[in-house]
Amino acid sequence: MNSFSKIEILDSTLREGEQTPGVSFTIKQKVTIAKLLDDFGVDFIELGHPAVSPDVYAAVETLNDLDLKVKKMAHGRASKSDINDATAIGVEWMGMFFGTSPLSLKHKFNVSKKEALEQIQTTVKYGKDKGLKLRFTAEDASRTGLDFLVQVGELVQKSGADRYSLADTVGCLTPTKTKELVSRIVTELDIPIHVHCHNDFGMATANALSALEAGAQCVDVAVNGLGERCGLPPIAEVVTALVNIYKVNGNWDLSILPELTHLVGSFSNLLLKANQPIVGENAFTHKAGLHVKAVAKDPRSYEAISPETLNRKRKLIIDKYTGSSALKNKFNEIGVSLTKMELAAVLKELKSHPEKVSWTGIELIYLTKSMGIKT
Repeated sequence: MNSFSKIEILDSTLREGEQTPGVSFTIKQKVTIAKLLDDFGVDFIELGHPAVSPDVYAAVETLNDLDLKVKKMAHGRASKSDINDATAIGVEWMGMFFGTSPLSLKHKFNVSKKEALEQIQTTVKYGKDKGLKLRFTAEDASRTGLDFLVQVGELVQKSGADRYSLADTVGCLTPTKTKELVSRIVTELDIPIHVHCHNDFGMATANALSALEAGAQCVDVAVNGLGERCGLPPIAEVVTALVNIYKVNGNWDLSILPELTHLVGSFSNLLLKANQPIVGENAFTHKAGLHVKAVAKDPRSYEAISPETLNRKRKLIIDKYTGSSALKNKFNEIGVSLTKMELAAVLKELKSHPEKVSWTGIELIYLTKSMGIKT
């Protein structure tokens, strides 16, 4: 069980996030995102895979030259050419990957387990000889036999790797399976364990947190959950859960999350869902009459966390679901005093307009005037 004393967050927005269909960040945008992530307090930023294209190579060079507190990591294959790119750029960390599942060995590399282990050992040693700090990722770890995963982990540890990462590449793990997998690996190895969870079945955040419970030290996230197919765990969900549910005292500035969310949303041209946890428009919006009444008295009635800690504000909706108490509070907010009978009349009129999904203060004033009520 993780004591949560050494939890780290690796943000992959600039690498995995740019693998989101339709997304391509400019170098200037990547610099802006990296600086804000550094202010937020992530531990690692994955800068990109230099071999992908000239612009990604140039971006990794530019990002690596920034004066940031965060640890910067280039991404690459378990190959000498990708290692040479990383050393030429001068990054401190490289995250190299190799598919370890039977599907990967057969269809991607056409190699046996023995041949795979030889290539992994050769490239890890080559990277260490070049002076790199290395995180080795077993791609498709969730569909790799557990005994072979341990064997790979023991090999990369012996070869000098600094971290061992387990990738749920197709997002097929459950929280229970994640805990079983990570617990076994943590028990067998002596180097810090990372996890990289995908959201294909909507369990990325739960799996990432389960991995930390089981002893993993670092989880990969992305702003707004960007990434291949269904993406990675959103940084807002993972970090806010760690702070508020697990009571982890991390050096994360949660008040930056709204700015980070909207910035990346703008750069990616992808709209955020209104009901997105933590950062969505509806995350602190209350509608049902009893809910609004209770929140007006004590927000904790229907809020697990305070929006103020995230530099956000709560919103109370007035519509057909509204009760008299909530409506009275709304009129009080806009400086309008109504008698009990007038309030009941306005509420009845309001409920006769189900097509109206939200009433503003000005609209409520116009409504009362149209009913002959003086305000």
